[in-house]
This record gives sequence, structure tokens and C-alpha cells, in this order.
Amino acid sequence: MIESTDNPATDLSDFDKDRRNFCISCAKYSLGIAVATSFPLKLLSKATSPFAPYKYTPLKSSFENDYRNKWSWDDVTLGTHNLNCWFQQNCLFYVYKKDGKITREEQVGNYPQTNEKVPDFNPRGCQKGCSYSDFMYSEARITHPLKRSGERGEGKWEKISWDEALTGIADKMIKAIDENGTKSVVVDPGGNIVNYLSFYSLFRFFDFLDSTILDINCELGDDQQGAAVTYGEISNDRSGDDYFYSDLIFIWGGNPAYTQIPNFHFLTEARYNGTKIVAISPDLNASAIKADYYIPVKPGTDSALANSMAHLIISEKLYNEHLLKEQTDLTFLVRTDNNKLLKQSDVRKDGSELVLYRWDKKEKKLEIPSQSSLKLDTDPALEGEFNIKTYQGIVTVKPVFEFLKEQLKEFTPEKASKICGVAPDTIRKLTTMLVSSKAATNTCTSNFSKFYHGDIIMRSQILAFILAGHLGKKGDGFVTCSFLVADGGNKILNEFELTKDLRYKYLFKYGTPFWLNFFERKDWNQATYKYVLDTFVDSRFMANSTLFWNLHGGISDISERTNEWDPHLKRDIKEYINEMKAKEWQVIDPPLNTDPKVYFSWAGNALRRVRGSQKLLTTLWPKFDLVVALEMRMSSTATHADYILPVSGAYEKTTVMAANTNTLSPFFHTTQKAVENIGESKDEWEIACLLAKKIKERAKHLKIVNFKTARNNTRKFTEMYNKLTSSAGEKESELISKKMTEDSSNLGGISWDKLKEKGYTRFTELGKNPASFGNACDIKKGETISPHTWHTEKKEVWTTLTGRIQFYIDHDWYLELNEQLPIHKNPPTAGGDYPFTLTGGHARWSIHSIMRTDPGLLRLQRGEPFVLISVKDAEKHLLNDDDEIKIFNDVDYFFSRVKISATVQPGQLIMYHGWESYQFKGWKSARNVMASPLNPIEMVGDYPYLKPVMAVRQPGQSDRDTRVEIEKV
Repeated sequence: MIESTDNPATDLSDFDKDRRNFCISCAKYSLGIAVATSFPLKLLSKATSPFAPYKYTPLKSSFENDYRNKWSWDDVTLGTHNLNCWFQQNCLFYVYKKDGKITREEQVGNYPQTNEKVPDFNPRGCQKGCSYSDFMYSEARITHPLKRSGERGEGKWEKISWDEALTGIADKMIKAIDENGTKSVVVDPGGNIVNYLSFYSLFRFFDFLDSTILDINCELGDDQQGAAVTYGEISNDRSGDDYFYSDLIFIWGGNPAYTQIPNFHFLTEARYNGTKIVAISPDLNASAIKADYYIPVKPGTDSALANSMAHLIISEKLYNEHLLKEQTDLTFLVRTDNNKLLKQSDVRKDGSELVLYRWDKKEKKLEIPSQSSLKLDTDPALEGEFNIKTYQGIVTVKPVFEFLKEQLKEFTPEKASKICGVAPDTIRKLTTMLVSSKAATNTCTSNFSKFYHGDIIMRSQILAFILAGHLGKKGDGFVTCSFLVADGGNKILNEFELTKDLRYKYLFKYGTPFWLNFFERKDWNQATYKYVLDTFVDSRFMANSTLFWNLHGGISDISERTNEWDPHLKRDIKEYINEMKAKEWQVIDPPLNTDPKVYFSWAGNALRRVRGSQKLLTTLWPKFDLVVALEMRMSSTATHADYILPVSGAYEKTTVMAANTNTLSPFFHTTQKAVENIGESKDEWEIACLLAKKIKERAKHLKIVNFKTARNNTRKFTEMYNKLTSSAGEKESELISKKMTEDSSNLGGISWDKLKEKGYTRFTELGKNPASFGNACDIKKGETISPHTWHTEKKEVWTTLTGRIQFYIDHDWYLELNEQLPIHKNPPTAGGDYPFTLTGGHARWSIHSIMRTDPGLLRLQRGEPFVLISVKDAEKHLLNDDDEIKIFNDVDYFFSRVKISATVQPGQLIMYHGWESYQFKGWKSARNVMASPLNPIEMVGDYPYLKPVMAVRQPGQSDRDTRVEIEKV
């Protein structure tokens, strides 16, 4: 028996004794309520708008008032952050100001719901955005122009005036151009060049000077080469709410819980709605623990898994035959004697190399597939063998599908399992799930482009999805890259005379016959497509950064050892490189007979970013007479600069987010100036204008007025400032964003004032910027965005040689390396044949390196670089958590702490990216061991559609195949 307590509050006997007192108390409370409600309502005040200044009169000094004072503000503006968040970009915040300083930021959370059937986009934001004001006012912030006073990298600086900095920079730029040519000036537009002010300023300034502008996307490993080869485009994605229509979602090789924080709720909400989520990755990462199924795969072997699924779909005849015939090249005929696609030039002497054939089963004859529509008017053969009369005699041909079937026989689940580590029964179950799904898709990731064989991994993934019939429906189809760009910049970049001698301007210009017709799908043909692809190389508008770092920077000392690590190469890697150079397939600038003399780091950080960057300091940096960094903070690259120019932050200028806006969150944002520039920092437009003005002044003084472009056209230094400021003066940077917004055709005609008032607007159509075209869909009010519906519903052709999704590439190098079809190749032993594979991923606690030194965010992790290691490997090497180890291979070494984790595979090490060099012992970082071998396949540039264009189909760097050994320090 439980005895009652002596506490009157729970003793019922005492309660009964005091019943009369209890009734009296209730009466008093009732009277109090009545009196309170009798006060007139007019004495109550209305709630104020959050935008209105909060005013109060403190009574006396007290903790309560001190705390209340902390949460008061004088003003609030709308803003987002000028950071390259890419897939998780587009988050609006309230920015609170008090006493002329930003005190905090809060997520706005008022994004509209597309329709009542899907979740909304709210609240959007992450811990980096919520702590941006801390970063903005941190001790790392550079607030004044700095000039090196010691050796590069020594850390000795002196504050100087803007005039002194600009004079020193202008003099050396004029001298370099006069003595070494325009291409000796190199600018690295880093991954953080996402606000339009920065993008616009850089391209206008350096295009006038005809400088070498590096194209870094492929070097980063964001090029999605597999999609570029197969789809012909890399940008294709769905809006986040479109996941709600999927019944199966693959998180294959990505970690959106880290990289898509504001979007991740769509996945969990879809799962609550019944969607099954499958996570495939080597480690049990933060996303995998939210999945229904987790499939551990050995690093770099995903293509074996995908090809085994494709084998099962074909061998069990589970494929969507109609879709294969309509949308793919699997019906196109290939000669059995040379493995080349059958071309009209084979059949007759005057035939075209661009006209291909299928076999009409009904008429039993060759047919030429339409290059203007995918609509099937015949029944092309997927299978069979046919003898064709050519002008050189009889040749035997088979559809691509026959070659594919034969190749995939090597990828039974049992054989594939030995390669990728996934059990045969699991492969079969995955395949059944994929085939039986009504709408299956995946999450975008930039992971596989960072593998040496990442292109064939992605080609294999796309193959499995297409065979299973997943394409161009709501919540359905394999997606690869998220881009949706406002097209107002098309006009601005061409409204002045900076590119008169460069045909590449046509890629950006409104009304250009090819791009306009391509977008509207009128009179599209391969000849016009080939012409526009050719203009990129001919114009030399941008140069491939991977080749720049290799051929000018000394990294080729490492990467040209590819033959040591890749047994599949048929020739020495130098032979491939020399052929590529001789045939001018890729853009290499400056020319190899010209040393680079001036280097600008503009929103970039090459010495943190480039794999093998230690070689740049010993080979490339001594060639530079001038190194300039435009920075907010002391980055690894800034530590080795001659001048550092302080750039204003996101809350110190008004601009729009115009680069890397994406389909996942289809909103266009502005950020507004909330406070004055900190210290003497300036926005990018003012810096460009002031430097142009100083070049004009110093050119007159030095009596060097004219200069020759690489095409031998004459320009004048003295005209640069006037041309640069033709649209806006140096203090009128807002006009640039205003014009960009109001000139855009895909923002619903919103005015600049309305955009500033709301902070964002939704995209209303793809627009006319080529970066958006690959989405190939209409954007309809009240509907989610689903890519590739132009192909499935309107029967529009793809931008490939065949006009279809193209799996077969008959280029000589592809045939030589046996990559004409999606296949599996084991990862190279990059760096040497060592037992550990060093992989990585995008950090959760920083946007690249921008916030890697932020004290608040460092407290959420280990506070210094660390690698994740499995429990088994830690035990084997007698390691305790937080021990220091040396990580090394045939290239170099570095030191790191270890974090022992049960989520990591034995034989794998994981280091998330973004750490600055100076955060490592001896300034030797993980990049020091990254061999990044050159893959010759990525150098191809003479295939009808496999030619380099901006950001795509160029050689890149890789790091996910890095092999290392470890030892305890």
C-alpha cells in the first residue's frame, strides 16, 4: 500500500478539510479575471511590424533589461549570402541592425507552397547563414589594402592606401601586357563568384584586356562529364517539392544532409508519404541513416553495381522497349568491322558524317532517324544483324543494343559483387525495386565527377535508369546537375564592345540564331550546333584551368605519372596530351611559349583548392611578377599574394545571386546593403572601375597607350574606364543588378523595386541562358518542376550526335580505351599501390574554405583537420581517438588527427574538404598527396558534340581515388 505524503498539495484529506478555503480562493481568482477583462481594449496597442524599430524605455539596470536590449534593433533588411552553396543556395534572411552594426540574422520562411499536394520550401537556411554576421566581423576579416613586406608566404604585411595599391598593380599589369602580351595576365574566377556584381565586374574588366580567364568548373570536379556525354547537357534537375511525386529515391554517392541542408526536408517528408529511400555510399553517412535501405559499396566501383542492374534488366527483358527506341541511340547501327556508327558517308561518297542510320523492321531497310523530332513513325530494330551495301562493299551492322547486351554479360550479380562488395541478392532486389517503381529518381551530387572514372560511373547510372523506363515525368528520371539562371545577363555582357573580335560572345547574346532556335526548337540541326561548339575553342574566351595548372604550374610532374596508376591506358599519357595540343582540342592559355606574369585570385583560393597545389608554389609562383587577391579574409592563396584588396561582404552591398541559382529551389534572390563597408573594403564593381581608372592614368604617364590582343587587334588602355562604366558609374553598382533583373525574361517581369521589397521571386520559365537549357521543361504556375519533359512529351531531340540519349561513342580514343559504351574499370591506384583509399566530401560546417576558421563552427567539430578511420583499422594500427598520424604515398605526405568511427569501411579514410593550408602541421594539407592523374577521355575535342564549352567537356582533376598509407606519429 502506498502511503500518502505530507505534502498538502497531494494530501486529499487535507484538501477536504480546507474545502471552504479552496472555494474562497476560487472566488478571488474569478473576481480577478473579471476585473482584468473590464479594462478598455483601447488601452492595448497593436503589434508592430518586424521591420519597425523596437523602442522601449529601460527602467533600471538589470539582467532582464540587458537581455532585452540584446534582442532589440534599429533596422531590418532582407539579405542572402554571397557564397557558393550551389545545391543548397537561395535562402532569404532578415538581417537585424543596431547602432550601425549587424547583430543577428533570422530565416524569413515565407516561401510559397507550389500546390497543396506538396510541401513548401520553408524555412531555408543553415548554420553558416545564421552565423554569417559572426564571420563578417571576425578577426580574420581584411579591412584595408595590404602589401607584402616580406617574402611571399612569410606573413609580413603593411597597410597601404587604395591609391598606392592600385598604382602598384596598374604599373605591373601595363608592363606585363606590353612586354608579354595580353594572355600573360591570368584571372582565376573562383567558385565563390556567385553574386552578379562580382561575376559582371570580372568578365567586363578582363575581357577588355583580353586576359586569360580560367574556366575552373572541370578542375573542381563539378563538370558531370557522364551527363555531358550521355545527355549532351549537364544541367537537369527537379524542384525540391517534385520529390514528393517519387516512390523511390536513390541517394547514390552523395550526402545531402551535409550539402543540401535546406532541401533535405523534402526527402524526409517524401519518406513520411511512403517514398522509399535507398542510400548507396562507402560510409554510413548522415544521409544514409535517414534512408530505408543502406547499400555499402567499395569506393569507385559504382559502375559495376549499375552495370549489373542493367544486365538483369536486359537479361530478364524488363526494359521499356518503346522508350529505348524513341529516346536513345540503342537502335542506331554500328559496323562490326571497325565498331564505328554507320554513317551516310559510308553508304555513299557524297554522304555526311553527321547522318546516321537505324533498321526499319517493317520495311526491312535502312532509315535515317529524324533530327528534328523523336516521334516514332517506324519500328526501328533493337536487335538483329544486317548486311548493308556501301560504296566500298558489303558491311555487317548491328544495333547498339546488341553490343550492349554482349558487354553486360560480364556483369552478373555474382561477378559484380566481387568488384563492388554488394551482395548478389541485394543487387537483384535493387533492380526489382527500380523496375517496379512508378517514379524513381536520385539526388544530384558533384561527387562522381571527382573520380578518375567518374564519367563511366555516371553513364552507367543513367543507363540503368533509362533501361528501367525512368525519364521525363513528375518525380521520375536520373538527374545530374542543378542550374536555373536568370537570362538578363545575356544582354549586359554584350551591350558594349569588349568582345567584338571574339565569336564566343554569340553564346551569350540574345537573338543569336543558334541559341534562339535551339531554345525554341526551331530549325535545329547538327551543323549549327557544331559551329557554336567550335566558337568556344576559336574564341579562346576562357582557358581550361586544369591544363593551366599542369602545363604552366608544374602539376604535370605528378599527373603525367598516370601510366603508373592506370593499367588501361594503351599509350603514354604524354602522347595523348601532345595529340590534344597538336589538334587544339582544348583551350590552353597563355600559349605554352608565354609565361604567365600577373595572377588575380578573384573570389577563389587556388592554393587551397587545386590538387597538388604544392607544385604551384615551386613552379608557377616564381613566374608571377604580380599576385593580387581580392578577399574578405586571409585565405591560403592570399598568404602568398603581393597585394590583398579588401572586398565588402554580403550585407555591405546590394546585388543579386545570379550564378549557381538552381532548379531545386527555383527562386531568384537579392541581398541588400544593410551597413556601410567595414574599414576600407569596397565592392567588386568599384574595385574594377578604380583599377581601370588607374590603368588609364598610368598608361598616359608611362606613354603606353595601345596594346594588341591575342588576335592582333588594337585596343587602348585609355579607353578602358569609359567603356567599363558605360552602364553604371563606380558608385552605382546597384544599377547593374537592376538592369540584370529587369532584362530577364524568366522572372515574370518583376520590377527591381518589387524584388527588393520581397527579397526573391520565383522563376517563371527556363529563359534564354544556355546554362538552363538542359532542364528541357516548362515551368508552370502551381506545378513542380520535372526535367526532360520536352523530350518525353514534346518529342524534342537531345543535343547529341544522334539527337538521342547517347550511350555509344565511336570516337577513336573511346574505342581505343574500350569506353565506347558504359563499362566498369577499377579505380586507378593514384599515388601508389597503398592499402587505404582517401575519399572526402563537402563539409557541413563551412561553404568550401570560407568559414573553415570560424570559431563558432569549429566548436561543432574537432577544431582542426581530422580523418575518419574505421574501428578495425584503428585497432590494427594501435590508434586511439584523436591520435596524430602521418598520411603518405609516392607523391607527398601530411599529418592529421584521427576520428575513429564505426560508419567508415575498413580500407577507407575520409577527410571532409575546405581546410586551409595553415590549419595543417607544416602547411602540408591533404592536397599534397592527391595525384589527380589526367584522364585522356576528358581531353577529346573533335567529336561532333564532345567539344569544350564553358564549364563542360574539359579535362578535370580528381581526388577520390587517392591511395595512401598511414603510420602513427
